[in-house]
Amino acid sequence: MRTRIAALLLLLCPQLALAGDLQLAAELPDVNYTNAAKVSAQRFVLVGVTWDRDEKNRPKMPHYELFDFQERKVIDVPVPLHQLPKAHTDTLGRTNPSATVVHHDGQVTSLTFNATKGYETVATYFCQYDHRTRQFSDLVLLGPKDNTRYFHDIGFDPTDTYLYYASAVNPAGNVLKEGYTSFELARIDLETRAIDWTMKVDFPKRDKPIKLVSGPKVFSPDGKKLALVEYNDKGNERSHPARPQQQVLVIDIPSKQVDSYPVPLTTYGTAFTPDGRYLLLGSNELGDVIRIDLEKKKIDAKTQGMKKVHRFVLTPSGKSFLVISNTQQISPKVVEVRRVSDLSLQTSIPMRMLFPGNDGVAAEVIVGLNGRLLMTPFVDEKGWPSRKGVRLYEVPDDVNSPEVAGGAGGDLKIAQGVVLGKQYADKHAIRYVDYKVDPTATFAQFVVAPDGDVLLIGTLSGNTDSDYKPGRTKPVVARLDPTGKPRWQKVLVKKGFLDYEGGTVAATPDGGCVAQIVSYVHPGRPPVTRLVKLNAKGRVLWDHQFRGDGGPGTPLGDHFELLPDGSVVITGRYYDDVENKQKHDWKAVLDPNGKVVSEEASP
Repeated sequence: MRTRIAALLLLLCPQLALAGDLQLAAELPDVNYTNAAKVSAQRFVLVGVTWDRDEKNRPKMPHYELFDFQERKVIDVPVPLHQLPKAHTDTLGRTNPSATVVHHDGQVTSLTFNATKGYETVATYFCQYDHRTRQFSDLVLLGPKDNTRYFHDIGFDPTDTYLYYASAVNPAGNVLKEGYTSFELARIDLETRAIDWTMKVDFPKRDKPIKLVSGPKVFSPDGKKLALVEYNDKGNERSHPARPQQQVLVIDIPSKQVDSYPVPLTTYGTAFTPDGRYLLLGSNELGDVIRIDLEKKKIDAKTQGMKKVHRFVLTPSGKSFLVISNTQQISPKVVEVRRVSDLSLQTSIPMRMLFPGNDGVAAEVIVGLNGRLLMTPFVDEKGWPSRKGVRLYEVPDDVNSPEVAGGAGGDLKIAQGVVLGKQYADKHAIRYVDYKVDPTATFAQFVVAPDGDVLLIGTLSGNTDSDYKPGRTKPVVARLDPTGKPRWQKVLVKKGFLDYEGGTVAATPDGGCVAQIVSYVHPGRPPVTRLVKLNAKGRVLWDHQFRGDGGPGTPLGDHFELLPDGSVVITGRYYDDVENKQKHDWKAVLDPNGKVVSEEASP
């Protein structure tokens, strides 16, 4: 089906209550989202990178795109790698070395570089670029790399004071293939660039070494404990049983003491409670959830949860946590909310509430500002993160608890109304354009009336993508009760029009609705601006179309607003020529009876 309707993309939308009292705080459709990674404990997320290029179209200077949780916007962070001092490039073995951004504090960007000899990586270095002085720091050697050791980025601590890293070591060689037997841990001070702490961690002796779970490692909120979780899965266990069982190694950083505890297979969910007392762990393959009491040094709670766990997210209060899972592969299609006190299931948030229109999602979330903001990417129709767009959700102190007003269910009207409308449209073959709409807009494809009914507009079509003919489409408006059952459905074809593409609808104060219908006199021209008023039972009260047939002089309504008295304000444009060069701004007002009370145009 041809798409003519311009997407209504909301940049910063007013709060919208969702299940579990999460609040939709912002929707940013133009944000790049490619291999996103946090580059500070609370504030910045690397979401993309673009490059300046030289006259031969070779990459010259990267512009790192960082999302700022505090400012709720993307900032551009250029780092002139082409201006690295010659001493640096000589050490690194390349005139144009690539860099990995590992931290950013708003003024200083920290990077790691791999030094090469020929085509082999031989060492990893740390360097900083100060955006105030526009200077690179000296290189700091973090560690060599050879067949027996491999650089491992642990990550920055929650206070943004240190960057931790390790050399994964296997004296027998081929550390990448065979696994490692120990970690040589260290940290570098992000302000002074001094390496001020090191320790060696030996992993349990086994016939075949196993590795750690990939991805960022988890620190306690005070930065004094670090959890290293060993990776094992059903396939590995069948081929090379891990004896002893895979473990989590909990490192007390000040004392360098290591405590170990057995963990389930594929433990992906990992979180310390805010007081550092407990460590929560969840299995991807098994769905097991366990709690370790780090004071009593024992596993003190265990339950069976959802499988395909991706990660745990603690609420700011620390009383509950969200279980984010890959619902492409499992049901129910929800985010579990569990209590820290006993791991019990408190409530479930439908996945489509966080990812509108999608149940099965390979969910990715990133948390900022001490857990008070949750970032999720837009996803495609298959549930995979798309390369454009993110949503921000504000997280209350506790999710769905007595401390939160309206926490026992929340206000789901708008979000659930869209879900019910889409379910009905899909079931009845009503086509609609899946664009993002301001939840405060009075005209939209799916609208919740004051009485809780759901109004929707779309198109019935006999066309296919490979066989389009005018005259096969019909505009339809439907009204559903709050449970999604239809009250009525009205087809609104009109003589003189050959084609339709849905439109938007608004709920009027008298219980009826006004539908804006995209109507074409000829499918090769722009549409005519047309509005239809229906009463609460679906009877047409008036049908008004503005002048023109899609050619020059035809007003095109771009924005429709319903006023409290039932009047409609339309703003848009029209052109005097077929090339659409001679533009006029246009505005009109219809009263509640469909009469034009004012119309004006720019010269």
